Amino acid sequence: MESSFTRKLLFLSGLILATVCTGTAGYMLIEGWSLFDSIYMTVITLATIGYGETHPLTDGGRLFTISLIVFGTGVLGYGISSLTLMLFQGDLPLLLKRRKMEKRIARLDQHIIICGLSRTGLYTLEELISAGHDVVVIEKNETLAQQLDSRDVPYIVGDATADEHLVAAGVAKARALVTCLTSDAENAFVVVTAKNLNPSIKAVSKAETETSRRKLLTVGADRVVIPSHLGGVNMANMVARPETLHLFEQLQQRFPKAFHARLFSVGPESDGRRLGEFEPTQPQNVMVIALEHPGGEVEFNPSPETTLKSGSSVMAIINYHHPA
Repeated sequence: MESSFTRKLLFLSGLILATVCTGTAGYMLIEGWSLFDSIYMTVITLATIGYGETHPLTDGGRLFTISLIVFGTGVLGYGISSLTLMLFQGDLPLLLKRRKMEKRIARLDQHIIICGLSRTGLYTLEELISAGHDVVVIEKNETLAQQLDSRDVPYIVGDATADEHLVAAGVAKARALVTCLTSDAENAFVVVTAKNLNPSIKAVSKAETETSRRKLLTVGADRVVIPSHLGGVNMANMVARPETLHLFEQLQQRFPKAFHARLFSVGPESDGRRLGEFEPTQPQNVMVIALEHPGGEVEFNPSPETTLKSGSSVMAIINYHHPA
């Protein structure tokens, strides 16, 4: 965009300058006037001010003046109007806005990148914003992306599969990436590209089929979600276990910011320690509901005496309204 703006600015500025120079050169050659008198006559002619002739004109000078009025005035008017529109209503405000957004993204650290504003992407964005996370969106549809202006969400207009757009979104410092593009192949390409740029980033992807889910896991996705599968499970639970779902819905509606599920990773420093000694689970407002061992085995409602291993994950529910 910046190079396009520069080209337009140089073209329009050159067009205006060329018109003035042509008029100046014409009066100097035809009438033999000085440089200053020729510039002055050119300017008042193009501006259609009507101050009169600087010096009496020959017939050749009058014909040149007529040509300058007919052609030069139109060219100058086009150049000035286009330049004004570009500087105050077009490319310049967009360029300044883009630079401001780039500086804002550059200051982010440990943020989350969302690729694609599909329905899934929009729901993901809503949840992450409500949870207070810093988010950057990459969306190639400019109209969709500009809707985020009212939400004060930074975004990149471009193809998420391109390295430069992931880099512009701060993938090197991001802690997670969620790709919600409509094509499973594009989602896989984004995951591969993001992992190459930042091997430690957590990549969560959307998939349409079980086959695509397995392929996305193979290429490096940490988690893969099939929206249709989740929807089916939820609808089945509404029939089979309505009481349980009703309880969670009530909690979410009455206390939208009070309860939050968190997944804590167990690092090497906690290897061999008891679960009750694990720092994130010590406060009274944290309830551990499951422990996933490195091999993938899940232990529900683990005892505080359970021995932790590096690479395990602790699933807990946090009550933010509980006194510490």
